[in-house]
Amino acid sequence: MAAPRGRQHRGRSDAFPSDRAIRAGLMLHPGEPVREAYEDLVTQKGISGAEVIRQALLEMHERHQQERSTNASLREAG
Repeated sequence: MAAPRGRQHRGRSDAFPSDRAIRAGLMLHPGEPVREAYEDLVTQKGISGAEVIRQALLEMHERHQQERSTNASLREAG
């Protein structure tokens, strides 16, 4: 039984060997808004699909780090 979309699969997505490459599988079905965004970015920016995903991951990670630091400072102040 597959987990709901966006949920982490226990035992499969929480261990990352540092000496091995990671392959992230991503299915973008016709009609999905994220597929349209992906296609637009690839064609308009002229970069590979893998690079679109890399940049999106880095931006998401940066926002996550900022949220964590904001939350930590709010806890310290409160």
